[in-house]
Amino acid sequence: MSILPMHSNGVPAPNPNPGDVYLVFDSETETHQSHKRKANPFHPLNYVVMRGWKKQGDTRASMEYFKGKTKDNYLRIPDDVTVLVGHNIKFDLLYEMCNDNPDLKAFYKRGGRVWCTQYGYYLVNAQSQRSQMAAMDNIIEEYGGRKKIDGIKALWEAGYLTSQIDPALLEDYLIGTEDEGRNSGDIGNTELIYLGQIKEAEDLNMTAAIKARMDGLCATTEMEFNGVKIDTARAKADLILRTAEFNEAEAGLQEYIKHIPDEVGFSWGSNVHISCLLYGGTIRYQKQTTYLDEATGQLARLKATARWPLFGGEPVDVSKCVPETLDGVETGYLYCPGPESRKQDTYLSGKKKGDGKFKNVDVPGELKVKYQDFFYELPGYTKPDSDWKGKLTDGMGKPVYGTGSDIIAILANRDVPFLKLMGKWQALSKEIGTYYVRYDTKKKMYVGMLTCVQKEDHIVHHSLNHTSTVTTRLSANNPNMQNIPTGQKSDVKAVFISRFENGVMGELDYSQLEVVVQGLLSGDVNLIRDLNLKIDFHCKRVSLKNSVSYEFALFHCKNEDAPDYAKWNAERRNCKSFSFERAYGAGANSISEKNGIPLDDVKEMIEAEEKEYPGVVKFNADVEKEVNATSEPFRDADRGWRVYRRGTWQSPTGTLYSWRSWDAPAFMRSKGITDTFSPPELKNYPVQGTGGEIVQMILGFLWRWFVKNDNFNGRALLVNTVHDCVWADMQPDIVDTVIPGMKKIMQAVPQLLKHLFNIDCPVPFPVDAEVGPNMLSLKHYSH
Repeated sequence: MSILPMHSNGVPAPNPNPGDVYLVFDSETETHQSHKRKANPFHPLNYVVMRGWKKQGDTRASMEYFKGKTKDNYLRIPDDVTVLVGHNIKFDLLYEMCNDNPDLKAFYKRGGRVWCTQYGYYLVNAQSQRSQMAAMDNIIEEYGGRKKIDGIKALWEAGYLTSQIDPALLEDYLIGTEDEGRNSGDIGNTELIYLGQIKEAEDLNMTAAIKARMDGLCATTEMEFNGVKIDTARAKADLILRTAEFNEAEAGLQEYIKHIPDEVGFSWGSNVHISCLLYGGTIRYQKQTTYLDEATGQLARLKATARWPLFGGEPVDVSKCVPETLDGVETGYLYCPGPESRKQDTYLSGKKKGDGKFKNVDVPGELKVKYQDFFYELPGYTKPDSDWKGKLTDGMGKPVYGTGSDIIAILANRDVPFLKLMGKWQALSKEIGTYYVRYDTKKKMYVGMLTCVQKEDHIVHHSLNHTSTVTTRLSANNPNMQNIPTGQKSDVKAVFISRFENGVMGELDYSQLEVVVQGLLSGDVNLIRDLNLKIDFHCKRVSLKNSVSYEFALFHCKNEDAPDYAKWNAERRNCKSFSFERAYGAGANSISEKNGIPLDDVKEMIEAEEKEYPGVVKFNADVEKEVNATSEPFRDADRGWRVYRRGTWQSPTGTLYSWRSWDAPAFMRSKGITDTFSPPELKNYPVQGTGGEIVQMILGFLWRWFVKNDNFNGRALLVNTVHDCVWADMQPDIVDTVIPGMKKIMQAVPQLLKHLFNIDCPVPFPVDAEVGPNMLSLKHYSH
């Protein structure tokens, strides 16, 4: 941890970036929650209650308190400020944008930048688990600061709104106490972290990459602010259809578990239950039943008393008595028949004279019951792969194995009768719960995209997260806009529409980005040649696998009139699946199982590809060598504090990636090797991470272009990004300006890499553009 030198008076040393002037700011806001967002900036009752800031050179932080939502409630940004600094700055920027901050717009227009210390921490720490979504309190001591007082957080947790908290307490929390010279709290701590990260970034040669990514963060903030329009009428109609399909699939699945007793409570939503059904295992369940009393050794019973009649002063079980009769008429007394027949004792005097005597006697009560564990064993249909073993265990403590969609796709080629139906059920369950709405019994709340849609304008303000993956790629939630089913699997994309009258949705997508990135990173001569020749890599793999020319494969795979078209087109589909899996580091066994391609064929394809592109093989080997060379031991608390290793590799742009080792497979343990790095992860992180980094940098350039043009006078908006593509929402008359301009910027990756990192990029980055009335009905754009 590099801490910047401090002046003797405690004021940080001058900014190490000459020419930059920074302004640290943070906002304490009203905390109404809605549409799955805490302290939702789009909620009409939320506003900035107290804003703190400190400009470079100030010895004290400043603050302003607001008693309501007013037009002048925005951050003032002096003209000489070039960098805005904050922790999780997207939250604060959204509040400024929701209040239409004119200073922020002017700041961006003159080239102002942001620095998010949460994002910076994640990057300089190589995306390790502890650096993801890091709260300020969890990292501030590394930078020489102090944790904030806990009182404010406790008040929030107790349900207080920020406006209900004593402003004096809030001020201490935000900018530090008077004893600290008002130079601590959120503002002082953020400044310390920023200055420390600037030094760290320089030491790691990451400054240019981080700055470019911060512009990408501004782009996704703009996308969240703009949101995406939802066709709620279409969504509600589709939900009815999807729900009917889901219920039909669920009913069909019940046929395969009808032998399981109802009391077991089998659930298709339980990974443990499905694992036991698929691979064999024991389901543990509970039901109420009787049990032994440890003190008596008898079945446990409740305490009880009974009113027994007295005969000769002794109580007799009433069940052994009969009513006394005289001339066939009951006298009201009891009679104890037997060899010594006796009449019930009676009172001889007093108010009860003549009444029968009784006594309360302790008797065995009802049997006690309690919930106890029971076990139901299932034989299973197939054996799981050892790589699928998870952390959970079944009822007997044996491992539970994965049952996710990727694994189900692999199992589809095995003889498991209900897999296709279960895959459909899982897909529908996920689709309904993510992009429509359903009630989650575990969370006891409604979930799904429709719960996030604003009623007044039908806009969903999704969340795009920069600090929650190991590769630096984005993630998304509320809803997950990074994993929308394709048109081949679902119609859900039809609900994403333009907000403009007769508006147009546009999607620009990098073509074969993973392969292009492989060419960039590996420098493989043949791969670079093929990329520049715009080779169809799926047909190229067909040619390599079948020892035919590329021209032959291209003609027979894509020309429906060609002889044996069906055969060669099927070959191309197999190779397409192979290409995707290989780009993400999958091994031969995994590719074979998941895609139903014979293992020998997969091995032949890998051998042919490695022979054709030896530079890729060398690059992968170099990464593995570097990760092993830089690895250092650590103890894993989740695995019995056993020792593992963590190693790193730095990309040409400066981005740092880290890997952790895992338990070595059995054949390596027999040789004394206890841990090893995952081959798929070693191959995947550089390709997926660099692809994600390039997209995020390009997002920044696109955002700058839109800022320069004032979103084309509000007629075009950036609204989403999905891994390798970008969405725009446009009025129809601006499409022919926006789409060609976006495509030109996105294809300018080689110039960007040269400009930012002095990297000579030998491969093109082709982009496909499509437009349409919604995201399902897109057609190729040509201008």
